[in-house]
Amino acid sequence: MRKATALFAALLLAIPPKVNKPAIQDKRPEPSLGFSKNKDISPVFDSDAYEEELQLEKKLPGNRFVYDKRAMHEAALMNDFIDGFKNSKECRGITFTLKSDKKPDFVVQVSVEGHDRHPDDQSWIWLLGWLTEPKQQKSESHGMAGMGTQSSALLAARDVCLTIWDDIDPNHFDKPGGKIE
Repeated sequence: MRKATALFAALLLAIPPKVNKPAIQDKRPEPSLGFSKNKDISPVFDSDAYEEELQLEKKLPGNRFVYDKRAMHEAALMNDFIDGFKNSKECRGITFTLKSDKKPDFVVQVSVEGHDRHPDDQSWIWLLGWLTEPKQQKSESHGMAGMGTQSSALLAARDVCLTIWDDIDPNHFDKPGGKIE
């Protein structure tokens, strides 16, 4: 009996216990999106306010307050786009980067027409670019990823996110929610 117990104990020690290994996760990090950072161009451009600004520059030369309305409108429109990003299920799994020290994978430039003149018939025209090739890790290439037009900030943000997923991972609905940094 002692031999049987010793043999059984030796077998237990020799056979490694079955360990539940976690499922292999996708090693690719979440894609990131940020606003385009072109010099002297707002990432969300209000074309109506810009046209009004040009007229006011002629009427009030040298008046520094001519530019305030457009700046405030563009800040509000930028906030509308970010709210659209947060409220769009298509943006789950994409991180919107607002911090200047982080370089996003994709950048977006938006122009809004009709915001002031006819708010019920706005056009949100967006251009999406990538700073690195989305399908090739560690690539130094950059280029245009997509463009489109929508009638609201929510729909524009949704289309931008769908374009990102089309570029890198069409099965994006399986990913956890989007976040803002």
